[in-house]
Amino acid sequence: MKTILGMAKTIGQELEKEFRQISLESRPNRILFDHIPKCAGSSLSSYLKAHYPKRRVFSIIGANAGESLENFKSLPQDKRYEFNLVMGHYAHSLIDYARSDCIKITVLREPVDRIVSHYYFAKRMPNHYLHSKIVGSRISLEEYTAANLSGELCNWYTTHFSGLTLVEAERNPEESIVKAVDACKKYDLVGFVDRFASFVQELRKLANLRRDYRFAKLNVTENRPSVKEVPLSARKKIEEANHLDMEFYKRIRMEIA
Repeated sequence: MKTILGMAKTIGQELEKEFRQISLESRPNRILFDHIPKCAGSSLSSYLKAHYPKRRVFSIIGANAGESLENFKSLPQDKRYEFNLVMGHYAHSLIDYARSDCIKITVLREPVDRIVSHYYFAKRMPNHYLHSKIVGSRISLEEYTAANLSGELCNWYTTHFSGLTLVEAERNPEESIVKAVDACKKYDLVGFVDRFASFVQELRKLANLRRDYRFAKLNVTENRPSVKEVPLSARKKIEEANHLDMEFYKRIRMEIA
């Protein structure tokens, strides 16, 4: 009985979303969401998907991001333009392939806080791609950014938005930061985790999203220490490994605030 009721609810929700696409008044605007790891992306993704029929949503699959991106790029233009919501990690690389009227959005988090959240989430989630390395090698938070485990852990904002490799970015720090900030400013809306509620409200108006944001936070790292509780030595290691991102974040906050 529960299964039948669940199926009926799902069908009802999809029909409602299809109806919203027909009505000009209630139709949500197209969105491209560039999801940065550990920046409230899972919660926001669930909220966004509640507004669009499944057939109109293209989600980049994290474990197979490269394949997902190439699949999208290889589609004929008319097929690519059928998607009203394009989202996931590396979605920024699809900006030139999605419809030009997509509202481009992303969410950022203070760099040290992002790495702390990243570490404890990966450590506690057995299915995370870094879990076995952290646990198997007993890598501490202080060692995390220096362990060369992933590009996500060292100046990820700067390399992500600038399109440069880490080596290239660190070779010309100022030029790299400016390039990343300029690229980020081209998004229609940039949010910050510590001001997430106001970001969602602004997004609702901009994209004509009719649903209230009532979704529980997803992929939240529970029982992790706050940045203030992290030992100073660990914070300094994170800041050193993300010195470009620290400056990038400072500047983008000033530009957008």
